[in-house]
Amino acid sequence: MAVKLNINGKAHQVDIRPLDTLLTVLRDRLNLTGTKDGCGEGVCGACTVLLDGEPVSSCLLLASYAEEKKDHHD
Repeated sequence: MAVKLNINGKAHQVDIRPLDTLLTVLRDRLNLTGTKDGCGEGVCGACTVLLDGEPVSSCLLLASYAEEKKDHHD
């Protein structure tokens, strides 16, 4: 399915699978490698991004949930 993501003020449309995490989409589909894959459990903070101004663990968040939200930072 295609989703629209707003990343660092720029709109991106990307095809995702239903269970893709935001981390996977940022790193593997959009080549935004600043967001790191650390523990994979949302504990270490390496994958933290801002979603509507709030920090979230992108390794735990489904990319589909981030559609049309603002301020994804890598």
